Parts: sequence; C-alpha cells; structure tokens
Amino acid sequence: MKKVLIFENEYPYVQAAFEYVRDIYFEGQIEYTVLANSQDLKPFSKIEEFDYVFVDISLGQYSSMDGFGILKKIESDNLEVKTVVILTGNHLIEQVLIERGIKNSYPILSKPIDFKDLLRLFR
Repeated sequence: MKKVLIFENEYPYVQAAFEYVRDIYFEGQIEYTVLANSQDLKPFSKIEEFDYVFVDISLGQYSSMDGFGILKKIESDNLEVKTVVILTGNHLIEQVLIERGIKNSYPILSKPIDFKDLLRLFR
C-alpha cells in the first residue's frame, strides 16, 4: 500500500485525478491523506511516514506555511521523504523556486492535473 500525503486547500479540484489513478491503476492500493493546512500535520516529522508528498505551492491563508515553507522545512530539518512533488498552476514555478531559495529539484505537477502525468509519478 502506497501512503500519499497531499497538502492542498482546494482538494475537490484535483480529487478526481488522484482517485482515478488509485482506483483504475492501483486497485485501491493507495492511501491518501489530505491536509488543507501545514499545521494539521503534527508533529511535522510524520511527513517521513509517507511514500509521496504532494505540496500545493499556494496553500490557503489559514495555513501557517505555504508550499515554499513546507519545502524549506523538509530541507532545513533534513527530513527523509521518498518523493516530494510540487502542485501548482504557475508554469514559471522553476524560477520562483530558485528565487525563494529552494535547493532541491522536485517533480512539478501542473494544475489542472492530467491523470496521465500523475500516473507517471507513481510508476
């Protein structure tokens, strides 16, 4: 069973792609945990328990950290996460990541999510 954490404050807009991939290609063998706010993961180090972590760069106003903050925390705390994927609607995100001091290179999944792109990340 793959364990997937999704930081996304507007999950209903991406839900269909995630559920389709889980149900059709993995016979339900993916367990999704969806959090709308970064502070909902306590302690934050629990992030290491997940096989995949999808991070919406622009989490809502009620999140204590946006996606950039989550990525920086993963890096600064040296947390071991198998796969981190950026969720974004910003097609110029790579430059913004550099400007924000994000050191690692992460796969980027553009919204709206095409299930084929999502499927490639899980394989």
